[in-house]
Amino acid sequence: MKFCCRCGVCNNIFIQDDEDILLEFDFKEQKISFFCRNPKCKQENVMDFKTWQKKQEHSPLPLIGVMR
Repeated sequence: MKFCCRCGVCNNIFIQDDEDILLEFDFKEQKISFFCRNPKCKQENVMDFKTWQKKQEHSPLPLIGVMR
């Protein structure tokens, strides 16, 4: 399995074979984090599923039509 990560700030793509990728799957906090290795960037890219889940609970479901 290969990991490929793109930084959301500097848009650089890091592939596991080329460089070390620091990718963290935190199941307790429900987050995936990627730390950009670009010397000019060094940003932490976070995908927060806990926040996303809370937003989904408070948004209404889309209207659907039922046809017979």
